[in-house]
This record gives sequence, C-alpha cells and structure tokens, in this order.
Amino acid sequence: MNILFAFLLGWVATSVQQDSWKLCLDRKQLLQTSTENEQKNIINIITGQLKKSKQLQLIYSQVEPAKGWERTITIYDNNDQELTMQRGNKFSIKASALASLLQQHKTVKFFTLYSPTDPKMKAMVRLRRVHLCTLVLQ
Repeated sequence: MNILFAFLLGWVATSVQQDSWKLCLDRKQLLQTSTENEQKNIINIITGQLKKSKQLQLIYSQVEPAKGWERTITIYDNNDQELTMQRGNKFSIKASALASLLQQHKTVKFFTLYSPTDPKMKAMVRLRRVHLCTLVLQ
C-alpha cells in the first residue's frame, strides 16, 4: 500500500510540473501552452499586426534545466529548411523581419531542441525537435 501511495504521489508531482511556452506580439499574448500539438498550436497572423515597432517573442519556461545542456529555438519553413535560430529559452524577432519571412514562406514553424553541450555526449543522445507553434500569414 505504501509503495502504491508513493508511486501515485510521485506521478502527481511530475504531472503537475511541465515545461510551457508562450508567444507574445509586443505585450499581447497569442499562445500559452504546455502541450505539443501541431494541429492546435497554429496562430493566424494578419500583415497589419506586424508593424515595424513591434517584436515577437517566444518564451520557453523549463521546470528543471539540466547542467551541461542548452536549448535552441529555431524557425523552419514548410520544406523543413532552417530560417533562423537562437540559443536560450527566449526567442525574439522584430516584427518587420517576421513579416519578411511570412511574405516569402506564408507559413513558419517554431521548434525547440534541448541538447548536451558536450560533443561526445551529443553524439550518444537521440535528440528530438519539439514543435512549439506554427504561424500562418492570412
């Protein structure tokens, strides 16, 4: 019985603590989630929203960062070509630069990758990109 209680307590504790991320255009929050879902995490952007004075930020909140690991956040096009990448838990891009990417590609996808900084360990670990959100130009 005690083992079952300890297991349930541990499961509840780990299920409550999840990584999450939010997407903001200036101070307006466009998305906040902790689940990877390519069908739901789609944001439609109108060209008028992307004025030169605005900035888009994607902020990734990690529950327990590991020592010796780094996060990258990358924008890809529909053909899985990398467009731009930044290291860290925060990705910022000027709205004018984002408008240029969206005018050219119509759809861009944000992914994150969490990988070891040690090249030997990186070669041994299987890495998986996590889809954060998709922006579609309307």
